[in-house]
Amino acid sequence: MANARFTSQRLLPLFTSSRSSVAHRAGRSSLTRRAFATASLESSVRLLEVGPRDGLQNIKTSVPTDVKVELIRRLASTGLMNIEATSFVSPKWVPQLADGAAVMEQVWPLAREKAINLPVLAPNLKGLENAMKSSAQEVVVFASCTEAFSRMNQNCSIDQALAQAQSVVDAARERGVKVRGVVSCIFSDPYSGPTPPSQVLRVVKRLLDMGCYEVGLGDTLGVGTPQLTRNLLDVLLKEIPADKLAGHFHDTYGQGVANVVAAYSMGIRAFDSAVAGLGGCPYAKGAQGNVATEDVVYTLETSGISTGIDLDKLISVGGWISEQLGIPNRSRAGSALLAKRKSATTAEAAEAEFAKQRERSSTKPADSTSAATASSRDWQVQEQNPEYTVARAGNVVKITLTRPGKGNNMTVPMLEGLTKLFTTMSKDRSIFHIVLAAEGKFFCTGMDLSTGTDRTGADTGVDFYEKVQSLFSAIANAPQTTIAVINGPCYAGGVGLGFVFDIRLASAQARWTLSEIKLGLMPAIISRYLAREWGFSFLREAMLTGREVHVKELHRIGAVHRVADDAEGLGALLDETLDRISYCAPQSAATCKQLLDLAWNNAGGQKQDDFIEKTFHSMMIPGSEGEFGIQQFQKRVRKVRWSDFWSGKELKF
Repeated sequence: MANARFTSQRLLPLFTSSRSSVAHRAGRSSLTRRAFATASLESSVRLLEVGPRDGLQNIKTSVPTDVKVELIRRLASTGLMNIEATSFVSPKWVPQLADGAAVMEQVWPLAREKAINLPVLAPNLKGLENAMKSSAQEVVVFASCTEAFSRMNQNCSIDQALAQAQSVVDAARERGVKVRGVVSCIFSDPYSGPTPPSQVLRVVKRLLDMGCYEVGLGDTLGVGTPQLTRNLLDVLLKEIPADKLAGHFHDTYGQGVANVVAAYSMGIRAFDSAVAGLGGCPYAKGAQGNVATEDVVYTLETSGISTGIDLDKLISVGGWISEQLGIPNRSRAGSALLAKRKSATTAEAAEAEFAKQRERSSTKPADSTSAATASSRDWQVQEQNPEYTVARAGNVVKITLTRPGKGNNMTVPMLEGLTKLFTTMSKDRSIFHIVLAAEGKFFCTGMDLSTGTDRTGADTGVDFYEKVQSLFSAIANAPQTTIAVINGPCYAGGVGLGFVFDIRLASAQARWTLSEIKLGLMPAIISRYLAREWGFSFLREAMLTGREVHVKELHRIGAVHRVADDAEGLGALLDETLDRISYCAPQSAATCKQLLDLAWNNAGGQKQDDFIEKTFHSMMIPGSEGEFGIQQFQKRVRKVRWSDFWSGKELKF
């Protein structure tokens, strides 16, 4: 915080007005030059990310829908709560955003889940109608402050544009949809020159009077300066409250951040910006993109002003979308921090490699407690059949599903074989950890639905339910720590197969779809495990819609514990996880699983109370893991080889 104060004081001249009338104007700006340094530490701003709409709309090459959707998802992960998603205008005029409905269909569940506001541009009644079909909760209307630009951009006069906006506002408010207004050319028109502040005031007041909750002030050409910003706000704030206005600055002359600072000093607390400085205007030759969100966040946060946005994640998004579009990253802060990160990563990688080499060559006694590394873990195949293979490395058993051509779906032989395997392993005290992985594109596509498979037991007298239930129970009741390694889509019962395991590792390619409802079926057996791991609210929507659930969603709620970029990274992640848990006592782990099971099935009950008391009193008895672990702690041994401790002893699973 001391650094934040220092920085804000250094920037203080930029954040304050040079005109004493601004500092003393009652009911408008709450800040004075002397008060800013402390007030800024308590203030916050609201940023509207406009990259997915305003930033992309004028890019000539077509941007795939999935890239637009992924951009919104990544932006949402940074803490941004207001993201302008798309536009509902004629594809003839804005072909880049012709997929607005498709984008909204995919991001709307995210908006509901994370309470994110996704306004969309809807300048006319047709656009509003299409926006409503896509579940939009907020629309944006706009008008130019100048006649020349209005006719070039909207092919109508200012008054005609405002009349059209009025019709949209009236219809939207009748349906409970919020409306935001935006004005363009607040400082200058590319065809007619400087814009009088009085003309901006007239258009802004009209938009507010018709029912817009806020109006964004658009510097379309990016010609604004801090002084021009203060001059305009001097006029506007005499008649309009600061909380009804937002700054929308472009960065053509590198003044975007300076204008944000000037507007903030006048009391404005809402700003539009675009990640990586995306954007531009086809009617304003030479106009650059919007002020970069990274630059705004960097400036505000280092001045002690909270934005609620993770700058580190944000600069990653800016670098990613710039690469996707094949254009330069226009964010100054983002580009600089990405370069710094790359340099630091290279240095860290070199240091890590050096540390590994040093550890390998070291002969100190402490090394005797280290676990087997990924490179030295030698998997020995113990069983192989058409359904799966079983391999072992020390105290770890790894099962790999081997029916990639059939999506690793669960046949009767697979169900029976895996159930027998888990039942046997649960009694094998030399096995501490069990891993399940799969070959091919899919992890598991659920039950085998091919013809000829009796799934009711009506013909054979064998209850198919018992086969499925027995497998899931055997996995759930295994005392070992179980790990599912998921590198691909999962469907129906295959979804539950991963989440009956204790730890879930997944790659970016993993997806989950509870597709039963689309076939008139229900995820019956797996529902108990998914409810426990996903939570009721999240699971309810996923079950009833049958939609695809992405890995970032489950990682966010903790249902997936760690995520890798690809299959290779997932393998490294598994090795890292096995290395880490090799220092975890197996008997203690089994007891922890029992404690969690009782917390789920008997919360507050007598069984839970009795087992907790029993566990507490037996933790450190002579000969126990607890007694040995404390002795090692006292000897300053931090990494205990539990395989050595239990060698020749009988685990009490």
